[in-house]
Amino acid sequence: MDIQCNSSAFMRACCLMEGITWTQVAQYWVLITAFLVPTIAISIQLTGIALPSIGMGAALSETATIGQTGFLLDALDQTLRDFGWHAYTESFQGKWSQFNVFATALTLMVGTAGLPHVIVRFYTVKNVQAARWSAFWALFFISILYLSAPALASFARYTMIHSLNGATEASLPNWFQSWEKTGLVLWLDDGDGQVRYSGDASNEIFHSGKIKNSELAQIKSDHQLWLSSHTAQGIDGRSLLNDKSLKGPDRDIIMLAAPEMANLSNWIIAFVAAGGLAAALSTASGLLLVISSSVANDLYYRTIHPKASEKNQLFVGRSAIAISVIIAGYFGLNPPGFVGQVVAFAFGLASASFFPAILLGIFNQRVGTVPALSGMLSGISLTAYYIIHCVFFNGSQWTFGIVENGITPEAFGLIGMLVNFAVTLCLTPFFPAPSPKIQASIQAVRHPEGIND
Repeated sequence: MDIQCNSSAFMRACCLMEGITWTQVAQYWVLITAFLVPTIAISIQLTGIALPSIGMGAALSETATIGQTGFLLDALDQTLRDFGWHAYTESFQGKWSQFNVFATALTLMVGTAGLPHVIVRFYTVKNVQAARWSAFWALFFISILYLSAPALASFARYTMIHSLNGATEASLPNWFQSWEKTGLVLWLDDGDGQVRYSGDASNEIFHSGKIKNSELAQIKSDHQLWLSSHTAQGIDGRSLLNDKSLKGPDRDIIMLAAPEMANLSNWIIAFVAAGGLAAALSTASGLLLVISSSVANDLYYRTIHPKASEKNQLFVGRSAIAISVIIAGYFGLNPPGFVGQVVAFAFGLASASFFPAILLGIFNQRVGTVPALSGMLSGISLTAYYIIHCVFFNGSQWTFGIVENGITPEAFGLIGMLVNFAVTLCLTPFFPAPSPKIQASIQAVRHPEGIND
């Protein structure tokens, strides 16, 4: 891992855009291999089929080491119902109403289209045709990952439930003992000596979340006293963790611990860790490039100080990178949610800010700078406020009279995007249109010439 980090940093520093491009190619293959190897291995182990997406809908193998027969999804659905959850294949459960599912899916799609570190990749090719082909291959390789993710989730969920329920302290699986040290999964017994992982009040599996180690140690100590005194003294630690919404294992463990749950080889487990690092490096390198160039060139040089020297621009760009790393490091140590949730927040902010400006900039030559910036600020500010309101301050979710249980923060990017469009289009008639040079540039984007040059 250290070698990969150092080589990536060296290439980014020496080769700039081209170096980042080829580094990300290498990182993708590490990432996709690290993801697919355990997924395929678990699929073969449970169903005998090497293609995870097909294995998810196939029958359980006779050689599977855990207990049921029939189709895997049927067995998983029945297992979840038995232990107090909704069926895995049941749609629109709990807070995930039909509207929230649709809004989240749309937010993720348009958010992807507006991600600046993705768009900048297409500037590294020589012509329009190459850019279109690169988009095609990007979607193809991304689809390999996305089509396998639901399969891994179902495999890991099924394996986790069956490996934990009914286990004793002596028979707990090795993966649980390893990950318990991290606080991502905890067991607080009810006194019967057997693990109960369920969706009801009898659940005994939790995670530490943001609780400090000292506080967690005190909760465990009070719970042990509660058990040894037969509830006469101490406190039931399960009720304390339930009150803090820490029921069940940390959701990120589904991916991280899946190879260990399936008793795969140690090299596969290490490879998964390398894949996670590759994903972080791949995203970070592109984002840092965009942040530094945007702040130093677009904001500082073009807007604030047009006469700035290259030395000053370089200093501003490096300062922007340093500040970004500090902010990212803080939220890495204090994440506002699990990985999937944080990614959804980021895509929501992108959909509420960048996507409308990109779309209107291409298809509406009348939109000027002030309306576009006003729309972006309105959309991203409203979306950021709602996320902070709901996640950090536990505020109530807004319904707008159309969603009974409220709009989830992950889905709110759609609302921010609509606000962005509305503000931009309403302000456009009151401000001058872009210069003829800019309009000619937009027209060139619509009808690119020299497509094969």
